[in-house]
Amino acid sequence: MTDGAVLARRLARLRAERDEGAAAIRATIGGLIPLTPTARPPDARRADSGLGERLALAVGGELVRGCRGNYVRCEPPSIPLPLDRARLARLPGPPDTAPPLVCLDVETTGLGTASGTLAFLVGLGWWESGRFRQLGLLLPDQSEEPALLDAVAGTLPPGAWLVTYNGRAFDWPLLTGRFRLARSPVPRPAGHLDLLPLARRLFRHRLPDARLGTVERELLDLRRGRDVEGWQIPGLYLDFLRGGPAAPLLDVLRHNEEDVRSLARLLQLLARDYADPAGRAAAPAGDLAGLGRAYRDAGRLEEALACLEEALAASGRTQAWEAPWGSAPLPWGARPWDRPLAFPAGGREALRTERAHLLRRLGRADAALAAWIEVANDGGAGAPAAWIEVAKAHEHRGRDPRAALEAVEQARTALGRARLTGRRLPRLEDDLLRREARLRRSIARRWTAPGVPRPGMGPPADRPAVPARRPPSGGRAPRARVAQLAPA
Repeated sequence: MTDGAVLARRLARLRAERDEGAAAIRATIGGLIPLTPTARPPDARRADSGLGERLALAVGGELVRGCRGNYVRCEPPSIPLPLDRARLARLPGPPDTAPPLVCLDVETTGLGTASGTLAFLVGLGWWESGRFRQLGLLLPDQSEEPALLDAVAGTLPPGAWLVTYNGRAFDWPLLTGRFRLARSPVPRPAGHLDLLPLARRLFRHRLPDARLGTVERELLDLRRGRDVEGWQIPGLYLDFLRGGPAAPLLDVLRHNEEDVRSLARLLQLLARDYADPAGRAAAPAGDLAGLGRAYRDAGRLEEALACLEEALAASGRTQAWEAPWGSAPLPWGARPWDRPLAFPAGGREALRTERAHLLRRLGRADAALAAWIEVANDGGAGAPAAWIEVAKAHEHRGRDPRAALEAVEQARTALGRARLTGRRLPRLEDDLLRREARLRRSIARRWTAPGVPRPGMGPPADRPAVPARRPPSGGRAPRARVAQLAPA
């Protein structure tokens, strides 16, 4: 008998044993267990669980039924929150007054943006006639996601700008991925204003971290009462999907509403206190310096220069934020930056250096040279680099190599002091050596005979002529000297 025949006999015996066992089970329990499972309708689990009804009842929302699924819609009462769009538009980043602003914040089942992370709550907020209106969209079950996404797309007005906090890196990429997975058209907002980079740029020097809750406490002076922690939110929603209570999701909804409201209040603060010189007259110097850098990065150099000059003027005052550290103990409950400390000297030097860079970029060469000389004469950590900038200005713009060489010698002295204190600046030292050699060669080429400069190449009128010196060893002798040594 062949191997194929043996295998066929074994399979037939196994099938017969299976059928006998099934018949015995059917005879024992009266045939109540079918051998093949019956097909359930796709919406049977949703209809049996009633997750949407339970969720809507727990959060006080409305269950919206659609052709692609159901979602829960919650709209709290609007609040008076006027926003001066004209003032806000003066800041770097926000748009002009035409596009509508929509604040957005999402709550998710995790911290990633991969396909396994779901946005189960989308909070939206926008302005209508001086009042701030909010809307929360909740997902009763994972299979209802297309209906939630359709509601988000329908709420965003055309040409709107999104306002988020870290939404450029997390919230909006996550929603974009969910739209694509659901085969739904992705909304295309006209712009995206992420407030996290702006908050870091302006306020990081006086905040322990840049989380939205910290910004609320330290800048907006808001204290949330009973609030759910961010790390608890995914677990609360997953417990609800497993059949747990829906009441804890009301705290999640309130947490999201406060986050969206804080975005609007932060915009209001920026427009009121930082949009124009009159409003930011009492702002700390560090805030003004950060705002100047934001203007600089946006290419608005005149506004950046104005902010840096305001920061320099404010740096002489005693600030309550300038150094969030210190040796003396603080009283119980006091924050580290409540200690009144003067603006550090290094900070003033950094502001002067940035101001000199801006003046040079604006084409104000004389003012930039004066600013570099001011930084260099202070003798701080930036003095060597400042003296090199002075040398560049004399060499390339003033066409005065002797003044540039004097600045190089000052830079060498400053580098020597830095080396004594343990600070080695090898890149500046290499630049200084090359610059000094080039300047000495330029000075040697400019003099054709003792006391006789080449026409148009002499020293400035207010400086006495310096007798010609022999060129450095290894260099080429002046042409006039070579002519005198030639045979007749």
